[in-house]
Amino acid sequence: MNVLKVGFALAVGVMVTGCASVGSVANQIVNNSEKAGVIYGFAGVTKTPVSEVCAAVNNKDYRCKNQSEYETVIVYSSFGFAEGAKGVTALIKKDFPNIEVLKEALKNNYATGNKNAPYAKARVIPGQFGEILEVVSTHGDGKCYWSGMPRTGGTVCPAYNWDYRKDNQAGLPLR
Repeated sequence: MNVLKVGFALAVGVMVTGCASVGSVANQIVNNSEKAGVIYGFAGVTKTPVSEVCAAVNNKDYRCKNQSEYETVIVYSSFGFAEGAKGVTALIKKDFPNIEVLKEALKNNYATGNKNAPYAKARVIPGQFGEILEVVSTHGDGKCYWSGMPRTGGTVCPAYNWDYRKDNQAGLPLR
């Protein structure tokens, strides 16, 4: 039975993330002209350099002018079998309060569903990368959590009255 669970989890992981590329995701987010709003989601600093995401969009985002001041953060608000990942790629100032919590997610290989994973509130801005507004939940404090399976489901934040099933209109496809 455990072999089936592991196999299923791997298959879902490949289906959900296998089609994504930094360039296509970055272009989709920056060239988006309709979606705007606030999302909550599992968040963490990525290994993808700011120079790479900025190059993928021909430096269209104003923060690309000062790349050395930023880190790349991905916020995942949900994952679905059919729609894949939803959320936003954001650029965050290196001196942002609680940025260490978001770096810890990368260092500890946190994944959606991990009770210690950080959650952030992010603004989706048409024509730009997202903006991290604040880190809203950490280390299983119950303010936010992942609902569903580890790779299928989404962010629920009872403390902020936010549920991906009804409030995720600003989440962008991350594929």
